[in-house]
Amino acid sequence: MKSPLFHALFLSAVFSLLNAQENPGTSLATINDAAAFLAGEELPNQTDHPLTQTAAWKSHVSQFGKDFANHQERVLFPMSEWSATEVVPAQPPGAVVRYMFSGPDILHAIHMFPTAGTFILCGLEPVGQAPDITALNEGNVATALGEVRNSLGEIIQLSFFRTKDMKDDLQFATFQGTTPIMMIFLAKSGQYVKELEFLKLQKDGTLASQGFDHKGANAVRMVVSPRRLNQPKTIYYFSSDLSNGGFDTTGFGTWIAQQPKGSAYLKAASFLMHNDWFSKVRDHLLTHSQQIIQDDSGIPYRRFDPAVWNATLYGVYTGPIELFKDSFQDDLFQAYQTDKKPLGFGTGYKWRKGESNLMRFVLKDLPAAEAPAAPAPAETPAVPAPAPAAQ
Repeated sequence: MKSPLFHALFLSAVFSLLNAQENPGTSLATINDAAAFLAGEELPNQTDHPLTQTAAWKSHVSQFGKDFANHQERVLFPMSEWSATEVVPAQPPGAVVRYMFSGPDILHAIHMFPTAGTFILCGLEPVGQAPDITALNEGNVATALGEVRNSLGEIIQLSFFRTKDMKDDLQFATFQGTTPIMMIFLAKSGQYVKELEFLKLQKDGTLASQGFDHKGANAVRMVVSPRRLNQPKTIYYFSSDLSNGGFDTTGFGTWIAQQPKGSAYLKAASFLMHNDWFSKVRDHLLTHSQQIIQDDSGIPYRRFDPAVWNATLYGVYTGPIELFKDSFQDDLFQAYQTDKKPLGFGTGYKWRKGESNLMRFVLKDLPAAEAPAAPAPAETPAVPAPAPAAQ
C-alpha cells in the first residue's frame, strides 16, 4: 500500500522536529502552531514567530497552498457536494465512521463525512509523535518544508498514499508515524487540536492513557474543532494488525466491537478483504455498519446480500489496476452495465475523474436517524478522565 519514497522525502528532516514529550515546553498551543507551520497556515498562537518571516516559509505557503487548492477543486469540494446528498441522509450528525486500512488519511474522511462526530482509523503505520516547532531553525526549515511538499504531494495528487508498506518505511526513520501527518491535514482543513492523548491498546480491548507520552503507544486520540467554535470531532488512530491473526489478539477487535454502529469508509485498501485471512474485519464492518462507502478495493461486491443492503453504484468499473489484476469482479462489472450514477471526482487507485468507482451500501432496515453518543475508550483504571478542551 505504501512506497519507500515516503520516508526518504518526508521523515529525514520533518520528523526530526517531532519530540513533544521530551520537550518540557510542549503544549497544545505549540503543537497546533507546529502543525499550522508545516501546513503553510497562519500560526494560531505565536503569530509573530520569526520563522514565518523566512523566504522558505513564504514560498511554502504559496506552493503548498496552490497544490492543496488544486486538490480541493478537483476532489475535496466535489466530494463534499456529493456527500451532502448521497451520504448524509444515512449518516446522522455526530455518528461514527470506521475507516480501516486508512493510514493517516483523515483528510478525505472528514470531507466524505463532514457531519460525523467520531472517526476510527486503523492501519499498520506507527502512531509516532506530535510535531514540535522548536527544532526548526533558519538552517533546516527550507529542507523540512520542501519534504512536506514532496511527500504529501502524493496524496494530494492521487488521493491515497501509494506506499507498498508504510510501516516498513517508517520504522527506519528517527521519528516516525501518522500523528504529524494527520495534524498537517487537520490544520489545512481549518481544525484545531483541543485534546490529545497517546494510548496503549491492551489485549483485553481496554485503552490506557499515556497523556503526551508517545513512547510505546499504539493508538492516539485527538479532539479537534475550528478553534473559535464548539464543533468537536473525536479522531482515533490505531496502529494494529487487521488480519485474522491480529484482529482479536491485539484487542482492537474487542474495542471496536463496543463502539456504536455507523458508517464505514474503504479506499485503496489493497483488496485485502477479498481474502479469507481478513474475514474478521470484513465481517465486523458488515455487521457494525449501517452504511458503507467504498471503492472496488474494499469488501467484495458479492458479500453484500441484496436482501440486506441497498446498493448504489457511481462512476465506472473496468477492473482493478495491473497490480491487483487478479481481483477483477465479474458480478460487479455486470452490475455496472445495468445501473450506475455519475461520479464528479476521482478517488482510489484509478484516481482520475472519469475512471474511478465508488459504491454506497445502505441497510434496508436502517434505524431512524439519531445522533449516538461518541464512543469512549473501554473503562480501565489506567485511563484518567479526559482533560477539559484547551481554548
